[in-house]
Amino acid sequence: MTFKYKISRKFGLTNATARSARVYCVLGVFLLAVIMPTGDKSQLVSAGSEPAVFQGMDPAKVAAAIKGNAQELKAFTYQQRMQLQLKGETKKITLTQMNYDMNGNLQKTLLSEQPPADAQPSGGRIKQRIVAKKTGEFKDMMEEIAALVKSYSELPHEQLQASLKQGVFSAGQGDMQGAIQIQMHNVIQQGDSLTLWIDKTAMLFRRIAIATTYEGNPVTSTANYSMLPTGQVYMAQTIVNYPAKQVLTQIDNLNYQRSHL
Repeated sequence: MTFKYKISRKFGLTNATARSARVYCVLGVFLLAVIMPTGDKSQLVSAGSEPAVFQGMDPAKVAAAIKGNAQELKAFTYQQRMQLQLKGETKKITLTQMNYDMNGNLQKTLLSEQPPADAQPSGGRIKQRIVAKKTGEFKDMMEEIAALVKSYSELPHEQLQASLKQGVFSAGQGDMQGAIQIQMHNVIQQGDSLTLWIDKTAMLFRRIAIATTYEGNPVTSTANYSMLPTGQVYMAQTIVNYPAKQVLTQIDNLNYQRSHL
């Protein structure tokens, strides 16, 4: 089986969990938000009352399959390319080597960065201080958004299973035909939504959509999922859009190889 997936979300979070990671590293683990239409409302059903098309989509089994897939991906190394745009202009591009150590912790090695991190802004000392301050504030903001995204993409097993039990099931439409769509609300914060398109056979992501806010403003993101020849599903591309600051971040995960550890 070969398929590609898309994911979307919107986010918002607290400072305490946000500032622990660099934006170009953490953003790669998020799911993003633009809610897709559900199609014919007559097809919508709540969990526990699924018609024949939804049989076998037990929330516990789906959550377990997703958890197992995430664990299997830790056997691979890959590269992550991040491109940051501000007001339509590319401001930074980074390439990072990603791998998991023997304890299952993600390790990141920066391979390249444009412009270099030590590049000095032009102008006098006062202007440089102003630029440095704004850069620091911008970095903090992006890290907070990244942590918010991460909180959606790394829901604890029990929380994901509980949300799935409250989900509304429907048949996937368009390029998601053949998949099962599960829409959930109030997953992390009041008013948010998380929509999953799950492959009926593998019970893994084909597309995810999330909608939430950061400091009262919408954050949207999209992501495409692909399948490795060995059967694991990984997030191939993610796009995070924060219109309030005209910030767009694109992350591509590529060059997956099984680790020799």
